[in-house]
Amino acid sequence: MRRKFTTFAATFFLALSAWAATPCPPALLTEVPRVAQLRGLDGRWQPRCELLAAASLKDRLATKLANELPLPPKLYMEVLQRLGFVPSTPELYERLLDFYASQVLGFYEPSRDTMVVVNRPLPSEEESSVVWVHELAHAAQEARFGLPTKLLSVKDNSDQQRSFSAIAEGEAMLVMLLLESPSPPPTESLEQAAQALVEVSKSLARSANIGDFFVEDLAFPYAQGLRTVLSAYKKGGWPAVDGLLTNPPTCTAHLLFGSPCNHLANRALPPVPEGFQELLTDSLGAWAVKFWFSQVAGGEEAEKLARAWDGDRLRLIRDARVPQRWALCWKLRLKRQAKAIWAQAFVRQHVSKLLASFRQGPPPQVTVVSEGRTLTVWVDWPAPQP
Repeated sequence: MRRKFTTFAATFFLALSAWAATPCPPALLTEVPRVAQLRGLDGRWQPRCELLAAASLKDRLATKLANELPLPPKLYMEVLQRLGFVPSTPELYERLLDFYASQVLGFYEPSRDTMVVVNRPLPSEEESSVVWVHELAHAAQEARFGLPTKLLSVKDNSDQQRSFSAIAEGEAMLVMLLLESPSPPPTESLEQAAQALVEVSKSLARSANIGDFFVEDLAFPYAQGLRTVLSAYKKGGWPAVDGLLTNPPTCTAHLLFGSPCNHLANRALPPVPEGFQELLTDSLGAWAVKFWFSQVAGGEEAEKLARAWDGDRLRLIRDARVPQRWALCWKLRLKRQAKAIWAQAFVRQHVSKLLASFRQGPPPQVTVVSEGRTLTVWVDWPAPQP
């Protein structure tokens, strides 16, 4: 599921220095021409800055998160819990907000072409420069390719959004590592430096007790994104990277395995039954499928299912009269018929464990059926099923 938590960027660094004359800190202004030159922008380019009081950051992040998620945040947390992506955790949303507010120094808002700068002290100018290079790279992505705006436009497809995010964060990481190195580093050094930053980020997230899903979802765009972007950079330089930013892959299966992106359309799903309301229609994608099933089946078997992914789509509904009564239809298409036969047995064996918290009281009624290359998982769907 989606998480647009990675768009808060610079999550693994601490705080900004105070400044007086302008909302744009000197460290940011110093980096503007360097980023512009590296990424082919006019020398007059510069996003404007907004100074945000540290005390207002949490509320601003809450608003930002509400705008980026497909559902109100607390309801989205409930979806993740009911589907088994995260354990039932009291005040999970508040923990997430506290974590992000403790780490975020600033962020780029594409809708206003604005760098939002949090007014808090910074231990060193060197650290602030690293942060601003990363965020200015996002601003450059918007100026040249419109990628941040494109990312926010696909809230109904978590897989596509996660893939776009990986390209955005991977390219920003590459810009940051190149500009902050005293001399052009070998690609192996770039990979090692990026992995070290990802491990720091994951360690901080784990210490906040926000759960494995959010830890891994935070790390994926940086780690996998840089691998994908760096591979393009090694093969064709900045023109190849620009090609990724212009037409980013639309699925995580392509990033992970080089697979084609064949998403299922909404018409593959059953209509919302009379007396029910649609809560969410979404695509999980290979990354989320792998994470989901790895919790109960281990990483190797879960990856086997993710590699077989050839599109998926889910519809989550609830009873209009009894809002706590939910139902789910999830369709998963496999690359080959032989994979569908194995996958049906695998999903049937494990999916009920994942959905143990789908409703209060007795376990939900789960049915797994196969038709050609497509599996359908029905969970408490009202009779008659289509």
